[in-house]
Amino acid sequence: MAKASNNTVIFLSHAAADKDLVEAFETLLAKSLGITSENIFCSSLEGQGVPKGANFVEAIRNQVVAAKAVVALLTPAYLDSAFCMAELGAAWALNTHRLPIVVPPNTFKVMEATLLGIVGVSIDNDVALAQGFEDLCNEISLSIPTSGVRNRAMREFQRQWDNLSKNLKGPSRIEASVHNSIIRDRDEAIEARDAAEKELSKAEAKITALRKAKDAAAVAAIDAKFDDTDWKDRLDEAFDKIKDLYAELGGREIARLLILDRLGKFIRPDFQNYPDEAGRAVELDVYDSDGVKWNYAHPEVKELFGLVDQIIEIVEETPNDALKSKGLKTNVNNIRFWEEHI
Repeated sequence: MAKASNNTVIFLSHAAADKDLVEAFETLLAKSLGITSENIFCSSLEGQGVPKGANFVEAIRNQVVAAKAVVALLTPAYLDSAFCMAELGAAWALNTHRLPIVVPPNTFKVMEATLLGIVGVSIDNDVALAQGFEDLCNEISLSIPTSGVRNRAMREFQRQWDNLSKNLKGPSRIEASVHNSIIRDRDEAIEARDAAEKELSKAEAKITALRKAKDAAAVAAIDAKFDDTDWKDRLDEAFDKIKDLYAELGGREIARLLILDRLGKFIRPDFQNYPDEAGRAVELDVYDSDGVKWNYAHPEVKELFGLVDQIIEIVEETPNDALKSKGLKTNVNNIRFWEEHI
């Protein structure tokens, strides 16, 4: 029976077709983890794989069992290999720590089927890759090498990656989850395209109509005709919510005064002309008569101010012609704008 070396720390799971990439990556892995090649089982590299004359399948199984972690190079060739997928399955069954390295042209979508719930890194993202190695050291209690050693190793690998990546081929098969995701992306793109074409047709029709317009009133009418945004509904909804706050604030007059205060005007309750509402505002702790100030921390006051800000934002992003076409005032700093709604 072929026994695993007691020196095995990392099982580098890879496809034999990716030997050049594996060799360069193994050097990076060893230097980044502060271990030697003797601590990395890698079946494609001489002296680090299955001993001559040993049963290959049995040796692989023993090495997976012995390793503290499995690092998997998820290349297109890897996903095409049933044996590679079996290695991942063995690591999952043993609950061995796994670090998946996604290799372009693969994307993270491949992990939906192969490594559900495991966080991986992309091989061409040097920052994420370095962090992945650091996390791996912490996970399996390895001393992290100095930053200088790790940075030199990363720079050397990234220089090699440019050439290595050119020799990687696409997969001969696609995982169902990846295929379904691509289908969803396609459908969303088609939907977005159709929506854009609809908007373009609408814009072209509006431009044609505007060219034929005789005066400003005609232009305003055209704007109103082609305006199908939801700004009016959002505006009405916000004002309705303000009305719902009357009882919690002390009444409509108190809401009006608070709006003026929000607009930067120093306004306080009128105890002479509106004694009932002013007294109610004090009773509800909306207004502090001793301190002569509003209670800005009051939940309903905060909600009212939020609605005022929301309304101002809606008005500012809506063309004046569209507002006027609905018979609305356009100056939010004028109390008359608010009074016609509240």
